[in-house]
Amino acid sequence: MSHSLSRPVLSTAFLAVSLFISLPASAAPPVKERLPLTLTGAGCSDKESEIGKILQAIPGVISVDFNRVPSHVLVDITPSTVKSADVINRVNEAASSLQCKVEFIEGCISATMPTASAAPHEHE
Repeated sequence: MSHSLSRPVLSTAFLAVSLFISLPASAAPPVKERLPLTLTGAGCSDKESEIGKILQAIPGVISVDFNRVPSHVLVDITPSTVKSADVINRVNEAASSLQCKVEFIEGCISATMPTASAAPHEHE
């Protein structure tokens, strides 16, 4: 009788393992969006620590980097949690007492990549 009991147990275990192996990983990293921001205002560069704390307190902000591009702050967000306009509005409201203004900058950091052309380049 123990043989007949072990067969259903083994079948169930095999099924559970095969389902586990075939399921996609659900712990995929979140999609990120990078916001290149510029700080303007008297003494704004001296207030990076305060502005960094304000940014980090916003849900959906993943990272804040003041060191990669001079006079700018790069903010990585999870767009499904927070929108870029909300980040800018919230940090400007909180930073108004610091006499700093944060603005989104369009540039090589944030611009969309041009699509490749099928036509040959002149130097080819």
